[in-house]
Amino acid sequence: MFNRNSKKRQLEQGVNETLNIQGDFLPDLKKPSVALVVVLVCELLAITLSLSAFGLEGFDWQGFGMVSFAVQWVALASLLFLALMSGWLNKRHPAVAGLSCFAVVQLMTLCLFSVVISQYGDMLQLNYWSLGQFLLISMIISGIGLRYMYLQQQVRNQQQAHLHSQLQALQSRIQPHFLFNCMNTIACLIEVDPQKAEQAIEDLSELFRASLAEPKLVTLRDEVTLCERYLAMEKLRMGERLHTDWQVTDDAWNMPIPSLVLQPLLENAIKHGVHHLPQGGTIRIKVLKQNDELHLVVSNPLVQEARSSGNQLALNNVLARLKGHFGEKVKWNIEQNDELYTINIRYQLKKL
Repeated sequence: MFNRNSKKRQLEQGVNETLNIQGDFLPDLKKPSVALVVVLVCELLAITLSLSAFGLEGFDWQGFGMVSFAVQWVALASLLFLALMSGWLNKRHPAVAGLSCFAVVQLMTLCLFSVVISQYGDMLQLNYWSLGQFLLISMIISGIGLRYMYLQQQVRNQQQAHLHSQLQALQSRIQPHFLFNCMNTIACLIEVDPQKAEQAIEDLSELFRASLAEPKLVTLRDEVTLCERYLAMEKLRMGERLHTDWQVTDDAWNMPIPSLVLQPLLENAIKHGVHHLPQGGTIRIKVLKQNDELHLVVSNPLVQEARSSGNQLALNNVLARLKGHFGEKVKWNIEQNDELYTINIRYQLKKL
């Protein structure tokens, strides 16, 4: 019996954690834009209630002011309490969270209108039947409003989950031929140079660890370190035919970049450029920060007959992941002549 209850609690905990990963229960109520929308909707509600009570011909501006004041106070007080409870709500089952939100709004309505009726009931011709009327209206409006906010947030959560899965799929696309080449190289090194073979295994494991990790932003320094591991493995295969020239400005090292963004560009620079040249060549990677943008420039020797759609697929992969993190502010262009192929990507920075 104890084991069964323990397993049940573990299952419930896992479900709660899954719900929490899937997203928030309500939108971020601390955002000014959310508060502005709530204020505007409540003001429209106050106008509607006043028109239904006083009519258009005998519209009472003083009465409208009182209704607007009461509705806004209930809405803003409820918004404040729900914002403070957001962490707790996100960990609860949707039914519990929904009932809690509903109860908070009704509690705010009850408290405010109880004070108004007790202090100004005679002057405003209000009694406790009016309180019941206000509570009923609040139940209807808040039920519709909370349901709408919940459904809107679920749509956003699904979009984020879909984007997350896309980013993870794109990040995990390490080319199979690279893996086969690495394994063959390691197999050859085991006999002649065990130390290099061990280092190659460590480099390969780090690459796959980054590939299988959750999509996230890292610092440029971490990304360059990972790329150097990749280049070290390629250099074992290509020897002195492969050269790299890193040009990174000092203020760019701690800038945010999605993990494994540079590696596909380097891989294609080797596959479609340096690999096809008997004498090899140099890949130049330039990273600089200009104002609030980070520029990534990768250049490699151009071999016309080796150009294929593979490089474009890698670029599309990189751009899709960058747009997933930074939105539509990602810009790019390709420059090429008879000897050089250059990809220039830039995006507006945001904090880690």
